[in-house]
Amino acid sequence: MKTIPNTDVLDSSFVEEALNHEGPWVSIFLPTHRTGRETMAALPQYQNLLKLAERALGEAGHGDRADELLEPARALLVDNRDFWRNQSDGLAVYAAPGLLRVFRLPIELPDEVAVGDAPRLRPLAMLLAQTNSFYVLALSPNAVRLFEATQSTIGELDLGEDTPASAEEVFTDRDHQTHLQHSPQSRGGDQANFHGHGGDDNAEEINVERFFRRVADAVGKVIDRTVVHPIVLATAEGNQSLYRSVSKHKHLLEDFVQGNPERLSPEELHAQAWPLAEKVLTADETELIERFGALKGTGKASDDLTLVGRAAAEGRVESLLLRARVSRPDGQADVVQDETDPVIADTLRNGGTVRVVEDDQAPEVRAIFRY
Repeated sequence: MKTIPNTDVLDSSFVEEALNHEGPWVSIFLPTHRTGRETMAALPQYQNLLKLAERALGEAGHGDRADELLEPARALLVDNRDFWRNQSDGLAVYAAPGLLRVFRLPIELPDEVAVGDAPRLRPLAMLLAQTNSFYVLALSPNAVRLFEATQSTIGELDLGEDTPASAEEVFTDRDHQTHLQHSPQSRGGDQANFHGHGGDDNAEEINVERFFRRVADAVGKVIDRTVVHPIVLATAEGNQSLYRSVSKHKHLLEDFVQGNPERLSPEELHAQAWPLAEKVLTADETELIERFGALKGTGKASDDLTLVGRAAAEGRVESLLLRARVSRPDGQADVVQDETDPVIADTLRNGGTVRVVEDDQAPEVRAIFRY
């Protein structure tokens, strides 16, 4: 189990940019380290990859645009040691005209550079796929934590400085505002009288409800609502029903991790949340593979990369199954061209789904066609 403290979300805005923003695109990937002296080892390797990217741009006929594209990416090297000390397992840097996107990711990435009309997506397929990631929301009136997880990793996400840390914080803010509004100085000396609707217990529940609403809003901003990764709630029985009543998360699972999550480590949360998420994440995988087998040979499915690529470009791919690749960084930087990249991009651009299947014997790609 890997606990990843620094992760960035691959949200729908990046996917939208990846599919529609005009190139040329430079994609840079490298492995990083979360702790120890090795955290800074990625910095010189990143410098090497930038030089490789500049050369690749020249060879692709974009040498005159190298400075325009790479200057924002080079800025990561300037007075930015805190950034390099706070990494995850892999770093992905994308540069295009007028755009730079940087992602610290909980997956191991190879040392490589790609230059093309679209960004390189294959190394991130596990995170882009709809059936490989999930979220864990650990919630109590006293604390809130949000995690992004896969089968083998879990990393905490930042909910933003405006998100209250507890119901008490919401109550304190509100009590302060109430004092200002109803103090003798502001009301001509009149005494403000407040009447509860059931005593202190009811007042506390109201404060908790306000807190949960603030949390739900913050989670909605971090997790784009167009993303379909499931959310596992970890909380007490009474809190889960209250949170569901104020939350608009469509993919909040019915099953939840019961009990107070405050003292649970990320690893303990993952151990309890993964079996709940796994049921949803893999529910239709077997059915999909069987469906592919039944359709293969009928013209409605294929594992021929050329045919699948053509169908994806025509918008005919309904479901694309990719074989999981094991990344083994070796410190050798490479410029790569991968035929599966445009297939992934065209599938997503035309509303198809991408899935990654853990099967070493499976073809590189399998696709079910709409027609």
